[in-house]
Amino acid sequence: MLIVSRRDAESIEIRPGEGIDPSMTLADLFSNGPIEITIFSSNNNRVKMGVQAPEQLCIWRKGPVAA
Repeated sequence: MLIVSRRDAESIEIRPGEGIDPSMTLADLFSNGPIEITIFSSNNNRVKMGVQAPEQLCIWRKGPVAA
């Protein structure tokens, strides 16, 4: 499980990992289970969450969305 803190307007991106066959179906990508997001705490415009995903998927932190 990856644990991240995000502020207002920040995000996470979940996508197929490097070396994953681009022809894999969604069923193939999720054959080891779903994506699970657990919220641990929130305060002062910050949320702490855990993200658990199948090993075929990568989770990336992203900065604020540009206006």
